[in-house]
Amino acid sequence: MDFQDFDGASNYTFDRDEVTSVWSAMPTSQAHHDVPADLQSMVDDLTLDSTSHVNGHGHLEEDEEELGYNIEHACSYCGIHNPQSVVKCLHCSKWFCNSRGNTSASHIVNHLVKAKHKEVILHKESALGETIPECYNCGSKNVFMLGFIPAKSDTVVVLLCRQPCAALTNAKDINWDTSQWSAIIDDRSFLSWLVKVPSEVEQLRARQISMAQIAMLEDLWRDNPQARLEDAEAQVGEEEMQPILMRYEDAYQYQNIFGPLVKIEADYDKKMKESQTENDITVRWDMGLNQKRLAWFSMPKLESGEVRLAVGDELRLKFVGATTGLAGMKGLQALRGGQETVWEAVGSVIKIPNSEHDPLPRSP
Repeated sequence: MDFQDFDGASNYTFDRDEVTSVWSAMPTSQAHHDVPADLQSMVDDLTLDSTSHVNGHGHLEEDEEELGYNIEHACSYCGIHNPQSVVKCLHCSKWFCNSRGNTSASHIVNHLVKAKHKEVILHKESALGETIPECYNCGSKNVFMLGFIPAKSDTVVVLLCRQPCAALTNAKDINWDTSQWSAIIDDRSFLSWLVKVPSEVEQLRARQISMAQIAMLEDLWRDNPQARLEDAEAQVGEEEMQPILMRYEDAYQYQNIFGPLVKIEADYDKKMKESQTENDITVRWDMGLNQKRLAWFSMPKLESGEVRLAVGDELRLKFVGATTGLAGMKGLQALRGGQETVWEAVGSVIKIPNSEHDPLPRSP
């Protein structure tokens, strides 16, 4: 195309810059010298604006990092990820910090109490390294039972459980003063020399979580261990249950109110029964005087108080496996006539152990 006859901005009589087509208030003789500088400043402004946008994305990335997103050892509650201030729960493999936040206890203690977990491990970059706190004498890893005692001869401390090791004062080879025993969890948080408390700056930058949100998150983890706080908050908007009334207009209203309540109670009972399962137990078979088979086994959850049983309660034993070389499998195959290795039976509890060395019998 030929633009020679185009009647554009350059044909007007205003004082203008013929090179850049930017109108100038200065004479034409000066426009060739000053306008390029103005253009350069405009380009610089555009460059600064672009940089600002890039920095804006950078702030978003920094905020996500401060909240612990995509960081494995970040606190599952608030997102604090300082290796000196976090510990890992050995039961669920989640990380928690030693900060209280908006709660009365530290996040790690809150989780251990609500989830009924008792064992933790420190971060590998912490002052003590990747260490599992355990009793020096018996090896118990229950942090709620552990305490420390300064050794008499060395400038070190020894971790001992409260019962029975800390009470052994008559041992001949003992070299610590048990009267100075102190728990490693004090005022509902770990001692700072074991797990540091995050600084105020870290706590202000962290995600602020309330006790109600922690309770919702812990409940959600029972069904979905990978759930996040956003998933728990999404359930807040669900429809609340209608309160019960003293009088009902008709059976339809009664059903609408009590129907959801009955379903919630049934779901809760089902979850409670499923949570009381015990895996990887060792069963010793015996024959009772009434010619019924007895199954003897130990349940760690019963010893720790997580499961409550009484004489007469029903239990279900179930075995699912494909290995046939084990000695226990030969007995099962004999009972099943050499068929598949999936077996289960229901029986009642006939004896409750009196101590941790007394196994739990069951009559199938």
